[in-house]
Amino acid sequence: MSSIYRLIWLVLCFTGSISVQAAVNNVQLEAGKKLIALEYLRDDSGTLSLDALLDDAASETPSHSWETLVDSTPNFGYTQATYWLRFHLVNESAQRADQVIEISYPQLDYLDVYELRPGQPPVKASLGDRQPFSQRLVDHPNFLIPFEMASGAQVSFYLRVQTQGSLQLPMSLWQNTAFFLAIGEEDQIHSFYYGVLSVIFIINFFVYVALREKTYLYYALSTLGYLVIISSLRAKTFQVFWPDFPWLHNQSVLVSIPLTLLFSTLFTREFLHITRDSRLYMPLQAIIVMAGLAVAATFVISYAASIRFSVFLIIPSFIFLFSCGPLLWAKGVRAARYYSIAWGVLTAGGALTAANKYGVIPNSFITEYGVQIGSALEAIILTVALAERLYREREQKVIAQAETLREHHERRQAELRLMKQVLHHPVTQLPNRACFEMAINDLTLSRNQQPFSVCLIHLTRFQEINKTLGHNNADLVLEAIGRKLNEIVQTVDGVKVVEESAESRFFAASFEAASFGIIYDNQLFGVNSENLAQVQERLFRPIDFKGMRLELSPVIGIAQFPDHGRDAPTLIRHAHVALESAEALETRIGYYRQEQDRYNSRRLTILSELKLAIAHDALTLNFQPKFSVAQGNLVGMEALLRWNHPRFGLIRPDEFIPVAEQTGVIKPLTRWVIQHCLTVLQDLFRAGHNISMAINISASNLRESDFVDFVSDAIAKSGLPAQNIILELTETAMMTDPIRSLAALEAVASTGVRISIDDFGTGYSSLAYIKKLPASEIKIDRSLIKEISIKSEDQIIVKATTKMCQQLGFKVVAEGVEDELTLRALRQIGCDLVQGYYLLPPLPLNRLVEWLYTNQSTGGSPGSPSPRGGSLPASA
Repeated sequence: MSSIYRLIWLVLCFTGSISVQAAVNNVQLEAGKKLIALEYLRDDSGTLSLDALLDDAASETPSHSWETLVDSTPNFGYTQATYWLRFHLVNESAQRADQVIEISYPQLDYLDVYELRPGQPPVKASLGDRQPFSQRLVDHPNFLIPFEMASGAQVSFYLRVQTQGSLQLPMSLWQNTAFFLAIGEEDQIHSFYYGVLSVIFIINFFVYVALREKTYLYYALSTLGYLVIISSLRAKTFQVFWPDFPWLHNQSVLVSIPLTLLFSTLFTREFLHITRDSRLYMPLQAIIVMAGLAVAATFVISYAASIRFSVFLIIPSFIFLFSCGPLLWAKGVRAARYYSIAWGVLTAGGALTAANKYGVIPNSFITEYGVQIGSALEAIILTVALAERLYREREQKVIAQAETLREHHERRQAELRLMKQVLHHPVTQLPNRACFEMAINDLTLSRNQQPFSVCLIHLTRFQEINKTLGHNNADLVLEAIGRKLNEIVQTVDGVKVVEESAESRFFAASFEAASFGIIYDNQLFGVNSENLAQVQERLFRPIDFKGMRLELSPVIGIAQFPDHGRDAPTLIRHAHVALESAEALETRIGYYRQEQDRYNSRRLTILSELKLAIAHDALTLNFQPKFSVAQGNLVGMEALLRWNHPRFGLIRPDEFIPVAEQTGVIKPLTRWVIQHCLTVLQDLFRAGHNISMAINISASNLRESDFVDFVSDAIAKSGLPAQNIILELTETAMMTDPIRSLAALEAVASTGVRISIDDFGTGYSSLAYIKKLPASEIKIDRSLIKEISIKSEDQIIVKATTKMCQQLGFKVVAEGVEDELTLRALRQIGCDLVQGYYLLPPLPLNRLVEWLYTNQSTGGSPGSPSPRGGSLPASA
């Protein structure tokens, strides 16, 4: 019945048959704004809805009593209650009216606006600064509600308002064009205000950067605080900087108020030179502490409590800060004159605004913009004061700076001497690693991607020399080598200067552990040119030392910019990797190759995050079905592990599985896979799909003492038939420890679980060993399958392998079936099972279930789950 009452009420209301309860207003056609007469209803429970209010209005005995607003602007102060407001608009003119309702208080948390027109359902708009800014009907900080009315038309508005701060609704009605002209002028005034404070902030901040005087920093930050407060209260920052983060907007309002008080107090203390000896010092410290606590409280207490606490703190604090000026002015402090005038204006403006927020005084231009007016005047006055102070201090600073320059010159000379020691090797006096890195970085910035190489030379026999001759003699040898190397490379075209000064030029750098570095231009030097051979040949010559000929056995590692790195640490690290490479050990010269790098950051990240991925279920499983060649139906599936890393994207199992095996993480990883596979298989069984599940395990799992017990217990708890579980192990993995692997597999097989030998035909296992395995299935590796239709030798191998394995009692699975010709060849050979992308690619669980449902995989032939098909064609 409520909908009937509501419809009757709407019809009668807009046809004038009954007395309209909402306040009636004529629309605004002329320029300027018009206040709206309205009624309000307090909803302490917060549960009233528009339907309930309309039903109540339509009843003969309404239970809710609407009150007519006495003041021109609704101002309910700080309240947690929800308020409803309503008003009625009539266009009695002969023209169409384009109107805008403006609510010029953007600090309302929740504002639901309902527009009711005769014969139409209510139109709702959810606004408020707890909603994303994109929900505003007009892109403006104030809440704007545009609408249009034909001649003689009527419309009613219901507003539901709830906020944790001061609940005000300064609401006015505008003619559309007049409003946007007026709001443009107001925005210009605000822009001027923002511009003034921004310029003052920038000037004083750069003065601080130049002079390093905290007074200018505190003043700049306090000015920025006023700017943030005003722009946040007007929701300008919400509109411009974080429109999609309402919580950040509200938090900026809360934090900016006590922060501004904090920096204002710090500025007062520094500007007026209030020291610990002054009686004013301790009260100022108390304000600083309270302001800091208020900042911290914004993250803990409620919005309403926080804003009240901040306003309560600001009023007495600003009064005290203002009083500091006259007190010190009376004592003859020159700066206190400007301070007293500036803070008097600011305090008056702040007091008016605070009183307005508490609902003590009504809204007006002065009360609404009191802080803006006061802060702008205060900023201008104090800027003049700081400029005057800066002028007075200029002469003293010039004298002090002259003295500072003299001291700086002496200190600089000492630093240069110290820098020379820091940037050079203590034994060879060649540039050290830090200097070498600077030279590389300079090249990376100046060469515009032109290639060059970083070459490290390590003396492999130096440790032997050091232990034989002692440290002192070894240092002499190292010094001679460094001098010799620098002489050699400076005569070679393309070698770059590492360090150059008026006294010397160095082409080589000296590292720790008897290593040296040079940089050469690839185009001039050449990667495989005679230059490198010349340097290598001269370095390989033994050196004479105290009648002894010492073999140095140098090894060279080379990394190239930009292919192997774009910064000095990376290039040097990669050159070290090249030193250790097998190529360097054999030919004495190694070039960096990424596949040889065992120390890359990606591997370290995978190593550290794999455990977390297991613990947080960040891994996923895909499932690739296996089909019977003879019957053409789906008989099982293989679980394939996937890891979609948040930074690296999809990481292949062949990258993170070896890491898991090396670190012991393979144990929890395999158990995670088994548990999830059993859960999936349980769900499939309950859905009527009697199929098998193949799970890949590692040879490391077979060395776990409790692995068999874990598998047995997991299957028992799942209630699944053990023969529907297949554990797959690669042929090569078993041969790492064949005796132990055989014992473990026999124990697993004793539980009823089936064993499958994966990648058969790629390893080096003996057939005598294979026939002892308690396996029921052999999977021929895809490398033998992919060209079976075009290479007769591959077909002969696969056919012989299939017949041999079938005669030994194994079922043969061919993986990697990519086309129809391959499938046809496997059918002719007599292969038992097949799997591959031609039939069905690996699918996530939801798509697999959808495919099973569509194709009834347990009974009939599979359908076509993908563009490449999924059934076994009868023609094959």
